[in-house]
Amino acid sequence: MSGEPRPLSVGVFPASAHAAAPRLLAALEEAFPVRFEPRGEGELRDLDAVLALGAAAADEAAEAGIPALRILVAEPSEPGEPAVQTLATDGKLDRRLHGAELPDAHLAPALGAAETGIERAAVLASCGEVPIWTRRGKLETALLFPSELGTEEALRERLCGRRSAALLPLVHFLRKLTAAESRQPPAPRASLVFDDPNLHWPTYGFVDIAALGAHARAHGYHASLAMVPLDAWYAHPRALQALRESDGALSLLVHGNDHYGGELGRLHDEDEALAQAAQALRRVRAFERRTGLGVDRVMVPPHEQCSQAAAAALRRCGFEALTVTQPYPWLGDGGHSWLAHPPVAGPLVGWRPVGHAEGLPLLLRHPIVGRSLPEMTLRAFLGQPLILYGHQNDLDGGLDVLAAAAADVERLGPVRWSSLGEIAAAARAATPESSAPAADAVDPELVPPPRPRPLAVPRRILSEGRDRLAPLLSRPS
Repeated sequence: MSGEPRPLSVGVFPASAHAAAPRLLAALEEAFPVRFEPRGEGELRDLDAVLALGAAAADEAAEAGIPALRILVAEPSEPGEPAVQTLATDGKLDRRLHGAELPDAHLAPALGAAETGIERAAVLASCGEVPIWTRRGKLETALLFPSELGTEEALRERLCGRRSAALLPLVHFLRKLTAAESRQPPAPRASLVFDDPNLHWPTYGFVDIAALGAHARAHGYHASLAMVPLDAWYAHPRALQALRESDGALSLLVHGNDHYGGELGRLHDEDEALAQAAQALRRVRAFERRTGLGVDRVMVPPHEQCSQAAAAALRRCGFEALTVTQPYPWLGDGGHSWLAHPPVAGPLVGWRPVGHAEGLPLLLRHPIVGRSLPEMTLRAFLGQPLILYGHQNDLDGGLDVLAAAAADVERLGPVRWSSLGEIAAAARAATPESSAPAADAVDPELVPPPRPRPLAVPRRILSEGRDRLAPLLSRPS
């Protein structure tokens, strides 16, 4: 006996609706402890819930005390003019969705059905003046039945910043239905991350470390500085003082090794990948011994590039997490979705609160400037950490951009501002299999150094010099 609870039975009416979306329903069965069963008229026996394309079965189920989601029409296959669904502040709606405005180009072509088919009940979502998702007792009514997933399409493609009207009511319904049987997404943690700054001076380009720490304390957020290990040879006393006086509002993490372009993405030889990861950690340890400051064992790959060999090497050397913009960074964007993945990964890519890359916890991140509030809303809804990242030039207009970003995060409901190390620790606690020491772990002190890069120091000096000159070059003449 496994002790696992039985999946809840959800009848799908009519049976043809089940046959039309086998991949979609299978993905939802993987995401929730449910089993979808094709049913015919009147077949309500032994069901825990009903999903009905049409009115009759849903009404009958609700009258019998069975939770039911009635859906009016199939999601249009072709998008139309962009439209926005606005979520209500109803107490039955997940707090993280309250007041959200989520765009969806598949919504407008079906609005006519909502105007005639949705009764005036408690409104959970609307498009303009038209209710598109309502509830009355055990019965919820939504406008769109999600279309079938593509053969290699991720479920997350249907619950993203540009498309969610069809899937969101169904996912919300299943989450409530299975609340007692499955772990609910935690209140998300949040952090702001800046790539590149080092501590050679109290400022780095537009980043003034003391001012950033004071601003973070005043506005209640946390900011992490992703430092290049090559830069860790020296730290200015006033930069160290600013970090200490931030009272935990600022922290450090690791940004590559030499910052030699997209260096981690080019590591395909296992020994060379291990040598680079170990050298990065040795440099970080030496910095910690000299300064007394800790550096989170979380890797930010330069230029968002990280190979499979590099991810495995980071895990073996003791890094605790990787934070990037896509679940499989070695695939690159290639003009495809950020959810690009190998077929063996399955449909739940980017769905769980934490992903994994070669056994290393992977934390998705999102840009500060140009951020999508709809995408952030859905990440919060899925329990994913809200990690927003930028660079020193994003602060050329001052720190107000960070206050605005923090306010956007706070609007999504309760969050806990944390360092990336704390977020990684929470991820490991939620997935015990990732907290165990790697069976093939190595001592970084015993790993031979990587092949020399004669241009690494000159390249880094030029890059740092460009960043440090940015405030001077931006001043009006």
